[in-house]
Amino acid sequence: MKTLTKTFIVIAFILLNGYTKATNPNLPKGIIYQIEIAATDIHKTTTIVEEYPYLTKVIVNNKEFFQFGKFTVFNDADDLKTKLITAGCENASIIAFNNQEEISVAEAINYQYKNTLLTAENNTVKDADLISNVEANYLLQVQRSGLKHYYALAIPVTSVDLVDKLFELIGNEKVIEINLEDNIYSIGNYATLEEVVLARKKYMNNEIENVYVMAQITDTRLTEQDTQNLALTIQLIMNGLASK
Repeated sequence: MKTLTKTFIVIAFILLNGYTKATNPNLPKGIIYQIEIAATDIHKTTTIVEEYPYLTKVIVNNKEFFQFGKFTVFNDADDLKTKLITAGCENASIIAFNNQEEISVAEAINYQYKNTLLTAENNTVKDADLISNVEANYLLQVQRSGLKHYYALAIPVTSVDLVDKLFELIGNEKVIEINLEDNIYSIGNYATLEEVVLARKKYMNNEIENVYVMAQITDTRLTEQDTQNLALTIQLIMNGLASK
């Protein structure tokens, strides 16, 4: 167990090297999640936190906060946040950076999902009755974040013929978004997993192979309530719905 003296030595160094909340040039490139706590709560973390990577002091609206961590997966940061809240750090929260610039947690989760699944080369999902591990873990992250969202289908478009086929199938559904940079169509506005999984099956059964479940996040606020569900549980539920 670390002593408070050791912790205060670390803090004293950081107090002289604080950065603004909008950027942290010391962080690695890519998506990084950090924990943010009130500066007055730092002593409550010493029995839980072994290291404080990239510990930084920031001042927002005349209030002092500490940011630390180098998490590349939202769930890992969320697990620590839950422990800190239990230990008395009531305002512990998660922040996200992309290439050292702060972005919303929603942006970070969606960015990682698109880069690991939707834009992967030679990534073809042919079984309408299965949901991938990547999709299940992504949806778990959205659920645990507490962000308001609805579900949509994300379809990478690779040819004019595919566009024609899509518009034949869309019917009354709306194309919510067309991402020209990644050539991804976002289709539909579904309130439940059951609705979006059944819609996905319709497209895949009409020979559109790459159809993914996407959570369209409509706000960036975090709730204090954490779910205890596992990614495997979500995957089993979704696979059960898809096989109906």
